[in-house]
Amino acid sequence: MKKIIFSLLVALSSVSAAQAADANAGKEKAAVCSACHGPTGVSASPMFPNLAGQNDAYIIKQLKDFKSGARTDAMMAPMAANLSDADMADLAAHFSGLPSANEQAAASASTGSSAETAPSSAPVAGNVEVLSSTPAAAIYAGNVAAGKNKAVACAACHGADGNSLAPMYPSLAGQSANYLAKQLADFKSGDRKDPVMAGMVAALSKEDINDLAAFFAVQSTNTGTGESNEAGHKLYLGGDTKKGVTACIACHGVAGKGMKQAGFPSLTGQSKDYLKKQLASFRDASRSNDNNGIMRNIAIKLSDADIEAVAQYITSLK
Repeated sequence: MKKIIFSLLVALSSVSAAQAADANAGKEKAAVCSACHGPTGVSASPMFPNLAGQNDAYIIKQLKDFKSGARTDAMMAPMAANLSDADMADLAAHFSGLPSANEQAAASASTGSSAETAPSSAPVAGNVEVLSSTPAAAIYAGNVAAGKNKAVACAACHGADGNSLAPMYPSLAGQSANYLAKQLADFKSGDRKDPVMAGMVAALSKEDINDLAAFFAVQSTNTGTGESNEAGHKLYLGGDTKKGVTACIACHGVAGKGMKQAGFPSLTGQSKDYLKKQLASFRDASRSNDNNGIMRNIAIKLSDADIEAVAQYITSLK
């Protein structure tokens, strides 16, 4: 009898959480989920589940189980680690309110839409002189040509085309515009701390930030020139199950290009010094502007040798 009462209380608490949830807030929080589960909750990959139309109480339970370790998964564990009960309820409300995969497919068929007629979401990174004369409003929030002029102040550290020659500074060329805009906004708000960048962004408006992000996003990224590293290769592609370290490939891709839609940055072309510094900063939490603490939860499990090895491997990515 006690077990039945307990089960009822658990069920009622899940219902209460779902009722108090904010689906709009969940939509914003779900941006990080879209890389695997799709922007509409329907995954493009058979290895990841569809969340659209799923029961909200079920979603909440799975997220809680991933967080507690009752359900194990190397990718979901760090994703769920810093989620609050409110976060889980908001995410569940968002996904449960979306049309299911079958409903989305039926709607697509009835309107005659197809992947072939859908507009491209982003251009291939390339020569900014070509793209600066092309309307980019449909792709970027900022103006590429305006960003080119504003980026003159950034050239000393990040290079005229966003490819930094100084190993202590990051290359910005080819990085996704939404990621760049977030970092600039975080430097301005103080969510990401750096004494040099704080001064550089202090007077930037939202328009300035979007223009700079658009400009650097369309520059060509330099390929990696570093030597590979076997231990780093294993960590990047397979993680470390004993330590609970998620493989880097899950968010940053095989070639280190990241996932623009989910806000996961490109790593290709970055120097080993810069990569090591960021991993160390996530590890000691001196950098803490990662979504849901994903990078902090991974980096805290990395040794100095792990950081050295994986940073070295990343420099070899083309």
